[in-house]
Amino acid sequence: MVIMKTVAVVIADDHPLVISALRNAFQRNSKINLIGEANNGIELLELIKKRIPDIAIIDLEMPKMDGYETILELHTIHPEIKTIAFSGFLNSANQQRVIDLGAYASISKTETSKNIFKAFQAVMDGENYHSAITSNDYEETVEQKDDSILTLREKQIIKLIAQGKTSKQISEAYNISQWTVDKHRSNIKEKLGIKSLAEMIRYAIENA
Repeated sequence: MVIMKTVAVVIADDHPLVISALRNAFQRNSKINLIGEANNGIELLELIKKRIPDIAIIDLEMPKMDGYETILELHTIHPEIKTIAFSGFLNSANQQRVIDLGAYASISKTETSKNIFKAFQAVMDGENYHSAITSNDYEETVEQKDDSILTLREKQIIKLIAQGKTSKQISEAYNISQWTVDKHRSNIKEKLGIKSLAEMIRYAIENA
């Protein structure tokens, strides 16, 4: 693995043995700096308030906030963070889902440490790395990614806004902070060229 600069990494996984294995592997590479470990997505979001990593390794099957939700929130709050989806049950369906969410890489937990480091190198080079399950699907997704303006979470939030829900109520519904909800609101307005709440509600109704 030829990483030229030190890479700050965080891990979110609810299996202590997985975290321990990754930690031990990273300790053998002086260019990887493991700056935080979390057991679920909520803990990970708290971690990055203190220090923003270059890469986040995220298990897809976690309690409280799973990997899909976590990847979506990270890309909303800190789009500069590169995410690697990590799963013991990686298949064509969930791999395609994380690709659509913008994950730079998706790796099966059955991969060798050599391939995991290979994924790191690709991500740091601004490239994608996905376990061989859906390599063809990935290429198709790149071409079709602009079919939808809004992300899944943005679509969910705009529907609740149309129902008259406040930012506080939306944050409670999805177990996210009001700041995150307001960030989503801002992103929705920017993407749709909307300036007022009335315009946002009209859009939600017309596109329901």
